[in-house]
Formats: sequence, structure tokens, C-alpha cells
Amino acid sequence: MILMLISPLIGLVSLQYFALNYSIQGLNRAILFTPIEIMYKGVVSLGDKPRISRDDFEYIVLSYYDHIIPRYSKKYTVDFYYYNLSDQSMCLTDNCEGVEITINCKLNITYNYYRVMYYELKESSDG
Repeated sequence: MILMLISPLIGLVSLQYFALNYSIQGLNRAILFTPIEIMYKGVVSLGDKPRISRDDFEYIVLSYYDHIIPRYSKKYTVDFYYYNLSDQSMCLTDNCEGVEITINCKLNITYNYYRVMYYELKESSDG
């Protein structure tokens, strides 16, 4: 008799963990493997140095994430923090050298998915 009560509970918990794992893996694929070409579209060249254009970069990145993330989470936020590479200070102009992207998704009542990514423009020794 007790097994008849425990079996559906175990099945329900297993189904919930499967749904949570599916969402986490989908978000990891979408966020960690963001095509680098999307990031390059937000980079503009000012004279001899490339810079991140805040408006273009945010529009392009948000367009991509707004298309991908709602498959796995209904509530999410994407925040941007721009900075200068030389002194790691906040960049207040439109042309920055680095950006920190913070993504926070609410998957269920008890679990939030949180990811921080850094994209920086550095000179290459390759030319």
C-alpha cells in the first residue's frame, strides 16, 4: 500500500529533475556556445583601434538571447557592464574595450541559472 503512494511521488520528482536538467543543458548550449560572429557585429573600428559600440552590441546580443532563452526560461535578465582594459574602470562613453555580460534565468521555484561572460578587445601578436 505504501508503495502505491511513494511510486507516483518518485515519478513526479524524476520528471521535475529531467525538466530542470533539460533547461540547464539547453541554456548552457545557447549561452556558452554563442557564435563569436554575433559579438563581432557590435565592434566598430575607430581609426586604428576597434571598440565595442554599446548600442549596436546590446541590440545584437539581446536579439540573439531573446530568440534563444525563452525556450528554456520565461523570466530572465541580461545585464551589460562596459569597462576599459587599461585600468578596469567603468566605460561611460559609447566606445569601450571590454564588456561583462550577466545572464540570470529563473528556471523553477528553487533554481536560478546564473552566468557571467567577459568579452575583451586585445591586440594580437599575429598581426
